Amino acid sequence: MKRMVLVLALMAVLLVPAAALAYNPGVPLPDGAAEVETWYLNNAGQWVSQGTGNAAALARCWSSGPASGACNAESWVIDVTHHASVAQWIDWSIGGTRWDWRIRKPGTYAADCINFTIKSNNDVAVQYDGFADLAYLEQGEGVKQTIDTYYSYGATLAEAQSRGWVRASALNDSDDLLEDSAGLHAGLNFKLWNKIVVENCNSSCEYEDTATITLVLQNVKHWIDAESGNFAQVQQ
Repeated sequence: MKRMVLVLALMAVLLVPAAALAYNPGVPLPDGAAEVETWYLNNAGQWVSQGTGNAAALARCWSSGPASGACNAESWVIDVTHHASVAQWIDWSIGGTRWDWRIRKPGTYAADCINFTIKSNNDVAVQYDGFADLAYLEQGEGVKQTIDTYYSYGATLAEAQSRGWVRASALNDSDDLLEDSAGLHAGLNFKLWNKIVVENCNSSCEYEDTATITLVLQNVKHWIDAESGNFAQVQQ
């Protein structure tokens, strides 16, 4: 988790739902299930119809198992099942996906400029790829072609410093997992910092690193289209 909060502010974030074997993908609809109309209550307190067959609906419902009886028995027991399959959702935001430094003199510098928030109702895996020191962009020899780059997090620079700085390359091949928790449901918030060390041997030039972070939902139901997040075309 630590590595995740250190770097979620840097670049394009891909959101890829994917089911995992350790999670329940949902049960099939019973034979003969027929979809019924549903409504949702909006913020104005009004019921809004979602119709049927609506792939973008917030929720859908099916009924099945009709029963009947007719004779002179004293009592009748009718078994009723009310089942709900809740999909995993995610709500995230990031204050920026890019830092731009302009440096006049060699030195060690830190910047605080990005906040990251994430909410979900189950575990979220975090995958990293392409993290490295900032690299010399132009053609030519240069003297030292990279700038040492680190990341940390905390409410203040002193807090980030006390947690320690993680070298950019150490983030790769080290996936993390944000576990299902009350905090994750309510929303986690992180303040992200970066540190660079510009040396006398760094030639004047442009330096850059681009990388990706992939957030992966861990309990996508079989009835969800994993790409769009809407209902799958065929419900079964």
